[in-house]
Amino acid sequence: MSTFGGKIKEIPGISVDRFDEENLDSDAYFLSHCHADHMVGLNNAKFQETLRKRGCYIYVSHVSKAILQQLHPEIRDRIRELDFHTTTPIYLENVCISVIPIPSGHCPGSVMFLFEGNKTVLYTGDFRMKIDDIRKIRAFYDSTGEIKGIHSLYLDTTFFFRDYNQFPSREESLCQIITLIEEWIALGEKHIIHLSTKARYGYEFVFCEIFKKIRIPVHINKREFDFYSLVPSLDGAVTLDASNTKIHCNCGDTFQSICKNEKMYNLRTIKLSAMRWTTENLKEDKIINNSETYFVCYSTHASYTEVVDLIKFLKPLWIHPCVLRFNRNDEEIYSTINDLLETKNEPIAKKPKLFDLKKVNNFKEESSEEKNEKYDSLFDEALDSPPETHGNE
Repeated sequence: MSTFGGKIKEIPGISVDRFDEENLDSDAYFLSHCHADHMVGLNNAKFQETLRKRGCYIYVSHVSKAILQQLHPEIRDRIRELDFHTTTPIYLENVCISVIPIPSGHCPGSVMFLFEGNKTVLYTGDFRMKIDDIRKIRAFYDSTGEIKGIHSLYLDTTFFFRDYNQFPSREESLCQIITLIEEWIALGEKHIIHLSTKARYGYEFVFCEIFKKIRIPVHINKREFDFYSLVPSLDGAVTLDASNTKIHCNCGDTFQSICKNEKMYNLRTIKLSAMRWTTENLKEDKIINNSETYFVCYSTHASYTEVVDLIKFLKPLWIHPCVLRFNRNDEEIYSTINDLLETKNEPIAKKPKLFDLKKVNNFKEESSEEKNEKYDSLFDEALDSPPETHGNE
């Protein structure tokens, strides 16, 4: 759960994923995704009045815009959509900055924000991405193919602990989940599935993939349905009709229960979580079977290794953890950050670049249009090749 206060100290005048208290004096607002812990204060009348009186906007992705317009029609004219991987200028009171939204792999519409002004800042929001995919993000490279100098990294530290060194990929987890579902419901009409989740939201990818693979929607309660129905990619994947499916997720009178009478059905429970899956647990198995209750490791947040990979790739000067526990666990987060920053400052022979600058020199005298086309081709070719083959200056 995010504990970030909203202010990017390197860029006065903006707030990200927080819309109350000291953030009410900002000139521009940014929302990384539509989960409750990143929307604190957004439904507050004082914030909505601030948007109108100050002529401010809240900047979001296409999916988040569709959700916000339905949840808060009273501010629909204050919402601005940002295109993925596209630079957009943002005019603040005394300065102009630019922002590039980058898909973060957390949930539909979730983005990182790369801010560029006097200093370059990356706010990850909640994210989960493999290093091979991160290396292919063009926004992280300048026009010469060199990795941009990131001054500050505002970082998702949900699982930034060595105990959570590595998680199975979501594709691996989904394969296990779907196998457990298919083999059980094939046994008869009275065999049903209970998907048990720790949080109300964040399982959009699971529902969507289940529907794609086996064409069965997941029954959820009205509160969750009202939210999920706003996500275009989930069309058909969730339902309010309990008779239309054999898969149920927290659709009963309480959040952890389901609507079906368990005594009348043969029930298999699949519990999705990441917190219980430490490195030691994963050494034994990726599924824990307790009678007909199965625990499956599923995470929409980066593992320790995935976070470290991002830091080592970008080499920021400063890191701000955005998820803290306010207990002794935070000491490990700060200690690891300090170790990584010290390692980053060790001398290196040459800073790697995406492509050999000699290739650029071959066409720098051409027209702007031709030059841009060749730059695009050069970037695309380099991003598709293994990192080891990239040239150095």
